[in-house]
Amino acid sequence: MKKKSIIQKTVYSITILVIGFFIVSFITDIKGWVVPAADAAKQNPVPSNANSIAAGKTEYIKSCKICHGLTGTGVGTMAGTANFTTAAFKSQTDGSIFYKINTGYGKMPSYKTKIADDNTKWNLVNYLRTL
Repeated sequence: MKKKSIIQKTVYSITILVIGFFIVSFITDIKGWVVPAADAAKQNPVPSNANSIAAGKTEYIKSCKICHGLTGTGVGTMAGTANFTTAAFKSQTDGSIFYKINTGYGKMPSYKTKIADDNTKWNLVNYLRTL
């Protein structure tokens, strides 16, 4: 009987942990991705021109396409990723998008070191604006 009791307690504990994880994830998603005002106000130092957009597209295909899909609609290998073609996405400042690329959130990993060059990230922001 004692073994069954330990197994039941273990299953119960794991169940509580899993439920707790989902509750925390849900609350975090409700809160949303908060970008500090100073970061949201940052201006893109890279002019949005053909060279920047082409460089951004190259980086997008390399780093983003797998999850967000070729056209940026959020239909990639990760369900529920950001759709870069929506008005809600496009209404964000360049600084907000740059911040999100850098810091990551939820399923989105941080690209602070994965894309080490800031100008490459700004090129990516310029490309995302074209989707």
